[in-house]
Amino acid sequence: MAIDKIQRMLLHVKGFDEHLGGGIPNNHVVLITGNAGTMKSSLAFNVAYHEIKKNNKRALYISLEETYDAIEMHMEHLGYNLKEAGCVHMGYDLKYLKKIKNNEFKKGKGGMVISDLGQVRKELADKELAPNENWFFLTKALIKEAKKELDIDIVILDSMSALHSLSQLENPRVKLFYFFEFLRDLNITSFLITEMSSDGTKMGTFEEEIYLADGIIKLGTSNRHRKVSREISITKMRATNVSTDVFTLQFKKGVFEALYGGQTPLI
Repeated sequence: MAIDKIQRMLLHVKGFDEHLGGGIPNNHVVLITGNAGTMKSSLAFNVAYHEIKKNNKRALYISLEETYDAIEMHMEHLGYNLKEAGCVHMGYDLKYLKKIKNNEFKKGKGGMVISDLGQVRKELADKELAPNENWFFLTKALIKEAKKELDIDIVILDSMSALHSLSQLENPRVKLFYFFEFLRDLNITSFLITEMSSDGTKMGTFEEEIYLADGIIKLGTSNRHRKVSREISITKMRATNVSTDVFTLQFKKGVFEALYGGQTPLI
């Protein structure tokens, strides 16, 4: 397919989307990587939130670390109205997806399911479960069922780092190859949140992620004038003409904005 014919999805970051070649191609598997505090989860949520409100998209947000209450408190503190985005809370009851389909998700309307696997982990904490690949397969099953019942357009996995610690995959490159292909075969756009090493030499939790992903959005910080500035850049985006500039990333009054691309930040 010609690049100009590809359907795309915006990040909904003011001053940055125009440097994305029209947006992220639909069906891409995109890593959002960075250190702690760089707003990785918030950026992913921002995409789904605005796609739901503006384009009636449907999203699945899988949290392996934070509980729903923590997510709700954080996102509403940032100014996102979860009710406006049709957010629905669930744990890991796959049958509940059909109930959501028949009740909360109306025909032609968007919405978001937040699957609280962080709470499931909390409830199982006293069982001293050893890391195993069941978490990996449970995550795949949840995504597959959400596509089947709700026809989701977007999936956010928060985070690959947690999935790695829970699963301890053998032959991760092979498993991740099939996982990424599984996501593409479902015809959904995927945002996988991952941790960058503290020294910046390792872009993802799994070394294999950076080769298998279709796109990499890198978030970082810089110390200038006794102030920490957040930054955003595109390291990789297949089938897309993108700017390789590093932009200062701001979040004010519920809006992400990118500034000073290719320049020394003024803040």
